[in-house]
Amino acid sequence: MADGDDGRSERSGFSEDIQAKIGNQLKSIYDSVLDEPVPDRIAGLLKQLEQAGETSKNRGRE
Repeated sequence: MADGDDGRSERSGFSEDIQAKIGNQLKSIYDSVLDEPVPDRIAGLLKQLEQAGETSKNRGRE
């Protein structure tokens, strides 16, 4: 991103310092999401996708 003469990013309108502060605040808010367990429904869907992928790989070997 190019900075203007006033130190602001032309894309966002915020200085790099402000962007860094916003980024750090968002990171601290969303870091806790990583510690949450995967919902059973999502885990089941992921398992189905994995099994479908394995099935298609096995068909390609025949």
